Amino acid sequence: MTAKASPHDADAVVWLGADFSDLVERGHPDAVELAEILGMHPMEHLFAAEDRRDWDDWINFFSRTSGSAMKKGLIEVLL
Repeated sequence: MTAKASPHDADAVVWLGADFSDLVERGHPDAVELAEILGMHPMEHLFAAEDRRDWDDWINFFSRTSGSAMKKGLIEVLL
């Protein structure tokens, strides 16, 4: 979260879940589509967390503010 009126940037981390690879291999349409999206946009603004450690690392990374000891707020969306 930011107080900037126009930050021109939005980052998202998607927790894939333990069975994501299996879903992709079985051709589950939503999983295949997400895998394609992640493959098309590596390291831009959409990031993947395969497990709890990845998730925690991304949360730590995105909560930091450059050059400051302040932490940024984050929003978690559960679907």
